[in-house]
Amino acid sequence: MRDIQPLDIWSNGETKTAVCMKLYISYDDLTATAALVYSLCDVDGRNIYDGQVIFDGQTYIDWGNSGDSNNEAYTIAASMLNLTLV
Repeated sequence: MRDIQPLDIWSNGETKTAVCMKLYISYDDLTATAALVYSLCDVDGRNIYDGQVIFDGQTYIDWGNSGDSNNEAYTIAASMLNLTLV
């Protein structure tokens, strides 16, 4: 789990503030493509929004060569979702 710059999200009829992101790998073909399931959570760690990001090509290669694939996965997901890690 990583902290993110707070982000207001409309969820179930009310505005909630996401302050962290959780990631889980859901698919990796070990060659060219991977998918990450993400959850944006509130200050209590409750999920308020979730989805999936898929990456391939040079991004996949860079992820594999990063030396810290967990940290790089958060960086990739945050970039794709236009979030700022803190």
